[in-house]
Amino acid sequence: MDKRAPGLPDRPSTTREEALPSAASPSDTFPGTTPTAADLGLPGLDELLRLAGEGDQASFSAFYDATAPWVFGLACSVFASEDDAAEATVLTYVRVWDAAPDERFDEDSAKARQRSVLCWLESLAHETMTRLLRTDSLPDYGTGLLPDNAGAAEGGQREPTTVLSALTQAQFEALDLAWAGGRTYRQVAEELGVAVPTVKSRLRDAVQRVTKRYQEKFLGRVGEEDPVMLRAVTPEIAARTGTTRNFTLNLSQDLENGLAKEWADLVALDALDDVEREELEQFVSRQGPEFTTLWRARVESARRTVTWAFRGLAHEPPSSLLDELLHRLPAQDVGMGLVDGLGPSEQSAEGPVALGRPVKKWMLVVAGLLVVALGIWLVVRLIVGPNVVAAVDGAEDSFTTQQVSLTEGGSMQGHISRDRDMAYVTFAGLPDPGEGNVYQLWLFPRDGAAPNTLGTYDLADLQDPVTFRGVARYADLVVTVEPDGGSETPTSAPLGSVDLVHQVTQGPIYGGQPSNTRAPAAEEGQGE
Repeated sequence: MDKRAPGLPDRPSTTREEALPSAASPSDTFPGTTPTAADLGLPGLDELLRLAGEGDQASFSAFYDATAPWVFGLACSVFASEDDAAEATVLTYVRVWDAAPDERFDEDSAKARQRSVLCWLESLAHETMTRLLRTDSLPDYGTGLLPDNAGAAEGGQREPTTVLSALTQAQFEALDLAWAGGRTYRQVAEELGVAVPTVKSRLRDAVQRVTKRYQEKFLGRVGEEDPVMLRAVTPEIAARTGTTRNFTLNLSQDLENGLAKEWADLVALDALDDVEREELEQFVSRQGPEFTTLWRARVESARRTVTWAFRGLAHEPPSSLLDELLHRLPAQDVGMGLVDGLGPSEQSAEGPVALGRPVKKWMLVVAGLLVVALGIWLVVRLIVGPNVVAAVDGAEDSFTTQQVSLTEGGSMQGHISRDRDMAYVTFAGLPDPGEGNVYQLWLFPRDGAAPNTLGTYDLADLQDPVTFRGVARYADLVVTVEPDGGSETPTSAPLGSVDLVHQVTQGPIYGGQPSNTRAPAAEEGQGE
């Protein structure tokens, strides 16, 4: 059970292969094999967003829960600072809340609508984050928004996923820096040490090559047969016109050479500065409605491609981030949007129905069923989402720590997978912490930094395993007794601690299941 705790816990993460699936995310759009919301008879992302646009914070929270790993994962790849990444994620969802009333997704199939929502969200997130990275400001939200303003994360740390492996290494490096790194094409050229025209070509070719894969998978068409994706640069055009059709050092010359369509791919990557974007928009608007329609369709196609290709950028956000986000929203109903409007709306003979009119039993039954359905959706989200216990137990390197006796009674034991960077802790026999007190768990980083809280728990909470990620960053897990509501830092002596680095049980471990055999501390490196 997740208990919201004070402070901003360290951000745990998943690998690309373990990117968080969601009950509201189609299996053919993001990793995993979880069923879609439509398969489960539950609200899809488009429906949750519509309800959020009507002021329903419960639906907005469900939308956040289903999509936040990908938005926060993108933020982690763009920003050097963890606090900047967290703030950029919150600002993205504040913009989502503001934009939700105007967004509608009309595709025929539920999966197509899901892809459209995710593309829209990731595109909005990327535009938000690149603007914050470059100017520390957002239109209508002010300046000086990032807490650290520490700049871009270091590039060149990722390997291509299956989809991106279709690119050459040079194309992947350029595309990765532009999208996952939030760089402009000129910054990419400088960082890679190659000419600006070369980087433009690499970005264009990378987007088009991956777009062809996307169209084959989801649209059943070959990219070169799609008029939106027809390439302007061909030897025939150059031979016929006598004009060089390669990219040049500046936008104006490229437009004069007839490369406006190809700039759509760079626009989709947010790889232009504001001055160039304005110049390009003005040029496109002067070309007539047919050209403008095709150009904007190409931008949209490229954005769908890139958001899909980089779907592996997923990190679980800090547990306190949703609370921080909700605090920043305008005061609204906290969430009966899924059950509003169930009763008859006709007026009585005396006039409008009074606010205190008794609710009919059938209305309560229907409302209750809908609330239960929402609860089932949230449970499914937890079950088919990132099930840490199952992942740890099924890992080949899974190991179980010694059983640790706590000073006030009871015991705890850790179960860890370093390969998956996940762990969970189980408790047994704990006494009541006393009136006005709770148990609080802490993760102590290996570098000696201040501990991060995992949250506060009562006895009922600790009947279930407490899970967490980012094991590689921590040395110990400690439990203390704190005043109800929790503390920013430990205020009492530890009741006990689990060594996350060296401590393992003796004998074979079967799938990480608990072992009650007490054993001396293992030697350095054992169980790695």
